[in-house]
Amino acid sequence: MSIILPARFLRNAPKDAPAVRIGLVGAGVGYGLFAARDFTKDEFIFHEAPLMTALFNEKFSADASLMHSQYQAYKAALADGGQDIVTLAFPMLAARNGIPPASWEDAGPIFSAESTEPDVTSSRKKFFGRNLVHGRFAGSIITREEYETYVAGVSEMLIANPTEEDRQKACLDFFKHYAFQVKRTTAIPPASDIPHLPSPSPPVSPTIVTTNTLSPITSSSTASASISTSTPPTPTTNSDACIYLLGSLINHCCTSPSTSSSAYVMRKRTERGPNCEWRIGASGLAHFVKPKHICVQAKRDIKEGEQLTWDYGKKEKGFVCECATCRGTFMGYCCGVL
Repeated sequence: MSIILPARFLRNAPKDAPAVRIGLVGAGVGYGLFAARDFTKDEFIFHEAPLMTALFNEKFSADASLMHSQYQAYKAALADGGQDIVTLAFPMLAARNGIPPASWEDAGPIFSAESTEPDVTSSRKKFFGRNLVHGRFAGSIITREEYETYVAGVSEMLIANPTEEDRQKACLDFFKHYAFQVKRTTAIPPASDIPHLPSPSPPVSPTIVTTNTLSPITSSSTASASISTSTPPTPTTNSDACIYLLGSLINHCCTSPSTSSSAYVMRKRTERGPNCEWRIGASGLAHFVKPKHICVQAKRDIKEGEQLTWDYGKKEKGFVCECATCRGTFMGYCCGVL
């Protein structure tokens, strides 16, 4: 007797075709990802390995273990032949670590759709699509004028001689806003044994299972703590914090409210609401996704050139929000839909 699997188990991985382009949304927002072709509702857009993996705590408070892990993850990403691309992708973090923004001449080849380096084991590719497992990076829509205006503002934040405390606090702020919480089922090894190597990572044991919490890390807790350069004790946690080269660049858009006095207003907000969602690790709908890898899925039909967005799951009300949903309200940029 033949067994017929439910359709959700037969969902295909993203196509090996141009998927996303990088663009500059504005000086305040920074980069954004834009669809390189049309996508239909529920279609998977791309599947990507993490660039950095560090420890996670629920409140993202500044304990020594967490900050040590984050800084080590960032240093490993820079040392892995990727300083150029990591600095270009996250220029504010680089500036707070004493690294100036790249010039347009240096940025151009990395923004391109293809690597400028040979594909050999001793040379990591220097372009934004290097960690993609499915889907392809289609290049940049950023002009020289846009880029130079943007990095001029970033340069004002450059710390010429950052201390160890400066660097660790910069990484804490960065992971707080750009990382995704990734659940794990294995115990954490001692902090001194935790590998902080960026992806692509070595094969993972099939007994390790990771799942997404369907919300990136956005806690604003900033409890202070003394900074220690020695190996810190291991915290109690069952999660990692992962940074993705492309996935972490997708911007926030508020979800439309469930009720409205106007059907027209409700429809327009729905059109402006987030158009993507994500999953981390394998699931029934995305069995092909590897542990800790992120897969981006279209929440509705997306047209070529449209910016990809999702809801960060922010909890605080009244924050300044520049998403399309909030821009369409009478309150302007002050978020009124939470």
